Amino acid sequence: MVTHRDVRRTATDQRLERKTELRKRATQAPLSRRELMTIGAAAGSSAFLGLSSSGRGVAEQKAGLPPTPSPPTTPWRHALQVPPVKQALPGPGSLLGGAPFPADHQYYEQFPPQKFYETSVRAAQHTFHADLGPSLIWGYDGIFPGPTFDARYGEPMLVRVHNELPTDAELAANPTFGSNEVITHLHNFHSASESDGGPWDFYPPGEFCDHHYTMAKAGFSTPPFLGTGDPNEALGTLFYHAHRPDFTSPNIYKGQVGFFRAFDYLDTGNENDSSGLQLPSGQFDVPLLFADRAFDADGQLFFDQFNLDGILGDKNTVNGIIQPYFRVQRRKYRFRMLVAGPSRFFRFFLRRNGEWLDGAFTQIANDGNL
Repeated sequence: MVTHRDVRRTATDQRLERKTELRKRATQAPLSRRELMTIGAAAGSSAFLGLSSSGRGVAEQKAGLPPTPSPPTTPWRHALQVPPVKQALPGPGSLLGGAPFPADHQYYEQFPPQKFYETSVRAAQHTFHADLGPSLIWGYDGIFPGPTFDARYGEPMLVRVHNELPTDAELAANPTFGSNEVITHLHNFHSASESDGGPWDFYPPGEFCDHHYTMAKAGFSTPPFLGTGDPNEALGTLFYHAHRPDFTSPNIYKGQVGFFRAFDYLDTGNENDSSGLQLPSGQFDVPLLFADRAFDADGQLFFDQFNLDGILGDKNTVNGIIQPYFRVQRRKYRFRMLVAGPSRFFRFFLRRNGEWLDGAFTQIANDGNL
């Protein structure tokens, strides 16, 4: 029996073969504008590879940097924007496209979802800085970063992700970088294979995918952790992101990334709950997504898909804003710090009145456990 997924995978293999052939030609002789368009179509969309969102070529780019510096911007002009917390739907009947099909998920009956969420990846205009004006992004719910999902161990959930990106025909008329095929991976979480967002499970505009998260710790199916899982596997700070093969980096760069916070009986999410660790919560539990970005002369987001050594931006952003400021109270904060790449390494310091402060941070977790 041939399934829809088998047909889609066969078509994907054909595109990859064509893309490989064209890449070989690209290293041997200059390509015409039509051939560049063909490479983008073979990779899964009609987007130009190696073009900024305004359509300018980048054949002369060197050393991972944009061909020209990004336009100047005034630092600390904008306040930090904290991504909104995603709100659950009233129930499965509220999902667009119909209720989920339990047989699609191997742990659905063992961990029936208690919460249901829906998001869409779509094109939108985002302002990284007023000096640049709005720029095209492809973000979850049309924002960058995407909304923050708050989850709790013991409360299984289902997240439906719609692909509302432009079609191939629309991209042919308005070329941009990235692939319009979507698949979402919850990084580092213990997900079943059909919900993990595997790279080859991508789907085109107009379709959706259901991700069932058991919200059970690793080891829940084996002794001695039957049903509950290993308490040492309580992952707290996670992130979800685009996972399309060959286009993970440009699609994340273009906005497909967001936070996922998981709470339990110790990390309760309520600093007034004396039964837990009483870590800073609410407005004092702050996701910070760090990412360097480059912009073309028109202030549009720039990415070079021919650069396989790692593109470096000359503008530092936090939660999608270039060099924002953040007004704080005199108290402890919890900062969940995510470097969303694609290539730069960061070191973080606190500074007060021109003086670097040693020991001002207390690290309580990595990208998984406390």
